[in-house]
Amino acid sequence: MNTYTLLYYPGFYPNPIWLRRILLLADDLTRIVPTGVPTQDSPELLALQEAIPECLRSISPEARDVEIENHDMHRLTKAFAFLGRSRKPTSRDKVEMVFSNDGSMSISGHTFLHHEKVSPKIYDELSRHKLMISGLEESLDLGGFLAVEKNASNLILSSIAESISLRMGLDTITDEPVPFALNSLNTLGVTQLARKDSAEGVLLGSLASILIPLDVAILNPRDYRGLRDAYSSIRAAFKELTAELAGINRLNHIQDPKSLRDRAKVTAVDFFKEYRDFRKTRYARSFKKWAPLYIGGALSMIAKVAAPNLALGIAGASLGIQVIQKQLERPADHPGRQRIFNMLAGIRKDILSRSGIKQII
Repeated sequence: MNTYTLLYYPGFYPNPIWLRRILLLADDLTRIVPTGVPTQDSPELLALQEAIPECLRSISPEARDVEIENHDMHRLTKAFAFLGRSRKPTSRDKVEMVFSNDGSMSISGHTFLHHEKVSPKIYDELSRHKLMISGLEESLDLGGFLAVEKNASNLILSSIAESISLRMGLDTITDEPVPFALNSLNTLGVTQLARKDSAEGVLLGSLASILIPLDVAILNPRDYRGLRDAYSSIRAAFKELTAELAGINRLNHIQDPKSLRDRAKVTAVDFFKEYRDFRKTRYARSFKKWAPLYIGGALSMIAKVAAPNLALGIAGASLGIQVIQKQLERPADHPGRQRIFNMLAGIRKDILSRSGIKQII
């Protein structure tokens, strides 16, 4: 079965909590890292990758991906000119640098963009509109990175992501807000058009933020992997669901990125209302005694140290719980979205239960 892979941008390091939510509904994420550039993942990201190998992969952009000016240099020039005029006058004279205890450095209003992601023509445009701190890479050892104004950097990175997504057939996704003042750029007619390959990624991000409880952040990596493995079928279901919802709501026809994000949020909220209404039906109430699959494992573990008569009852309950979950996942028994609703109810309940498993035991 084909995996549901998403192309992440603009940075190297997705928010760990956001990533946990996404990885329950998608198989893996691919991030854009230039060749030879080492990543310095946080302990949370490293622990997640150790528990779920290959969940966060890396890909290097090719020359054709970086040469974004080939698509529409006129619009890019207008965008850079607008961003250059929008900068505060004081920012042209002073640079605020912040050094952290871990040795990292940041520059107010700027992002470090690797030179392999900047073609010569784009480099010249950034310099011409003073959207880059020239000469800084010569004064400091930045490892091939350039200090580029944040909005301009996000414009470049989102364009590169779109190029890669078209070349590889991947949906793009980001945990960042809209890169810059789209409404202002719209008045100039220079904003990027939302590509069809971004609609499903934007929608999945909205669905994950609404459907997956924040308590997923509390789970240790081992419990998180167990939860994810128990609900592996939900990822295939959501791959079809996002395509269906995007088509029904005509998200693929929206060209303005901000409008796309707003419509995706509304679509996700409407889906959650549909799910909530289903859970209130008599059919759903008949499964109130249902418990997630992992409880079966927990009960079996307790059964080993319980009295013989009690252990027999616990083992029976464990088997019954597992059988019920398998029945819920059978598409023939629950056509349409009912199967997805049942799995969602299970994964939401399982997250809440696992985050307080000591109290339950």
